[in-house]
Amino acid sequence: MMKHLRKLSAVLPVLLCAAQPAAADSQPNPSDPALTQVVEENEHIAPKGTAVEISAGHMDLGPKIIGGKWELMVRDDSGKTPVWRHPEDVVFRVSDKAQAEIPKKDEYSFINATGRVWVIPQQEIPGVVWLGWNTQSPEVARSVNGGVSLIYAGHQGAGDFHGFVQAGNFSGPQELWNSRRSVSQPIHVEPNTHTHANWVFTKPGEHLLRLSAQARLKDGTSVEDTKILRFAVGDAADAQRVLAMAWTKTNPPATAVKSAQPGILERMTLLPLAVAVFLAAAASAVTAGALYMRRRTLRERRAAEKMAGIDE
Repeated sequence: MMKHLRKLSAVLPVLLCAAQPAAADSQPNPSDPALTQVVEENEHIAPKGTAVEISAGHMDLGPKIIGGKWELMVRDDSGKTPVWRHPEDVVFRVSDKAQAEIPKKDEYSFINATGRVWVIPQQEIPGVVWLGWNTQSPEVARSVNGGVSLIYAGHQGAGDFHGFVQAGNFSGPQELWNSRRSVSQPIHVEPNTHTHANWVFTKPGEHLLRLSAQARLKDGTSVEDTKILRFAVGDAADAQRVLAMAWTKTNPPATAVKSAQPGILERMTLLPLAVAVFLAAAASAVTAGALYMRRRTLRERRAAEKMAGIDE
């Protein structure tokens, strides 16, 4: 897997590459080994203050329990071995290679953009950063009771931010997060799962996103950690500047999703099953109706034969 990981310094060289548009409505590839990953118990954790810029390769956001403390971290899988990093030390470079056109369809009208946008895609594209989330840290998977709430609580930067997933079934794009709504926007994530989505920035520049991970543990305690994610969008964005940016917006209340209720992602998973049940019920109804009509036709034919004096 290609890796572009550099320690941040006062002068950052611009990575020049040929334009290769990303697909904003790309479909997930279930055969991709990154989607069937295994997270080990004792993976390396980078010390705080190890600032990096990552412009290609696979990584996930996810909760991890470190010394008994619940923390939202970045699992950087863009190198030979995975490394857990503190989000405040990571700048995600969304290069011009990640530009895409939003499909001109009504179902994408929730994205407030004209022309090209910058997309961290749902499906991996070589040379483009590929960011998802997982709840696969073994201690997290053992400890949570009902799942994790991943809560979007704001965007700071030029233009708008949108997050959505493209379902691989009859449904269209499923909106997760929209910076034009000034409310917290939680999604429910089941334990031991791994997901990728489309992260859309409508303007280049330096961007911050505020995310929280909440859960109730099996011992009855509630845990939460909130982090600021940092994005240098476009080749000209200044990674050093985004690393130094402070969060200045007023945050909406972070209301979690009830663990007993399926979130958008779970409802997407349930949709094919619901369709299958519907089709099975419809098929049963058609079969029953055909049997009924056959019996009725047979009765009517015998009655007609009896009236004609040819009853056997």
